[in-house]
Amino acid sequence: MKKSLLILVSGMLVTMASACSDPLKDGVVDLTPGDSGEEDKVPEEVFEYPDSYQFNHPCALVTEDDIQRVRASIAAASADDPVYVSYQNFCGNKFAQPTYKASPVEVIVAGDPKGTGYDKDNSGIIMNDAAAAYQLALRWRLSDNPEYADASVAILNEWASKCQKVAANDNNQYLCLGFRGYTLANAAELLRDYEGWTAADQNNFKAWLRRVWLERNEWFLETHGGTNNCNLHYWSNWELCNLASMMAIGIYLEDVEVVNKVYWNFREGAGSGCIDNMIPYDPIPDPSGHGMIAQSMESGRDQGHGTLVISMCAELCQMAWNLGIDFWGMENNKVLAMCQYTAKYNVKPGGTYLCTSMPFTPYSYCPPGCGCSNQSHGAEHAVVSSEGRGKERPCWDLIYSHYKHYKNVSADEVYYIKLFAEQLRYTNGILTGDGGAGTDRYGSVSGAFDQLGWGTMLFYKGE
Repeated sequence: MKKSLLILVSGMLVTMASACSDPLKDGVVDLTPGDSGEEDKVPEEVFEYPDSYQFNHPCALVTEDDIQRVRASIAAASADDPVYVSYQNFCGNKFAQPTYKASPVEVIVAGDPKGTGYDKDNSGIIMNDAAAAYQLALRWRLSDNPEYADASVAILNEWASKCQKVAANDNNQYLCLGFRGYTLANAAELLRDYEGWTAADQNNFKAWLRRVWLERNEWFLETHGGTNNCNLHYWSNWELCNLASMMAIGIYLEDVEVVNKVYWNFREGAGSGCIDNMIPYDPIPDPSGHGMIAQSMESGRDQGHGTLVISMCAELCQMAWNLGIDFWGMENNKVLAMCQYTAKYNVKPGGTYLCTSMPFTPYSYCPPGCGCSNQSHGAEHAVVSSEGRGKERPCWDLIYSHYKHYKNVSADEVYYIKLFAEQLRYTNGILTGDGGAGTDRYGSVSGAFDQLGWGTMLFYKGE
């Protein structure tokens, strides 16, 4: 059920519920004196968003507890420990090397270059540089070696000094603004207390985050991509990445209003990043008896995007959790049911898929009359999509660890999630511990860059 509408007034978040009813228009007139019926009315719930948060830095995706847990595994150096094996692969990744150099540009073109002054999309540059900034910052936190921090700081400073905007002749730029803004802010959050990053440079970077990234994230979420679109025109992964960017930036800036905008959008917003639009139907019992399952908005689209929704939602939920906001458990663990559904369909223990079909409620994407000016792009999904089935993304240890170790749910409730987490710790039967990709987790396409990853290294807590 949707709650009261959140309204921004003078920079503060307040809530208001109102109703208007004309008894003559509604066809009901009660002339009985002395009985207003007010005592029978149940007031609509008004949800109050927090006016402050405890920012225990670092507290975006990665916390100090996460860092110390990994450091303990590094010290133990056990070849049987998925965390340690993942750490070794992490250190071998090309984006975690202190020799990495940034290649900033004045304008990031992410999409159709027409009208930008550039002849092609150049967003691969920030995709790579942001990944390096994050991994180098993380490697510094895990090692205390300043050469990694210095290399990460140099990347962030150079981009903040040169880059003026993200642009395109289409809205693909908002995918860049979401995914890369999220990555850059997480890197900055890990570096915020590094003494080699001066206050002046941090302030310049903060202003750059607000101007180039945050303002655009907010516009996309407020307008759902423009006035010619209906609220659900853009798939959930579009809004989730912009929500993740806003959340990470809000945490780094300690901006309560920004955090609460994310909270409101996820809890009761009109867009596809809202939990009830991302997961449009109530969970149902798994036919195989393993807890509850729920399809996502993108389950009938393809599994590349369907698993991306899981990965981005998980990382957003974890950032919220680190501030004391429980997206994970909202609406009786609705996110858990979505994760179970997607894992069941895509996991293949022993190389074999678990099922040939899945329960599916027909879903209409932008049907005629939806409110979009372009009425030629709609789709009717009648079954779960097999396109891209089996897609692996490095999110499953994060999901499993949360529900198993914090929510203490039963083994059945995380049955498929656990299978996927286990699958991703191995490549051809050899323990890799990092999502099955070894030192090559990042490939030549953007899909591996669309989540921060290294979930086994950062979040595995044992069985």
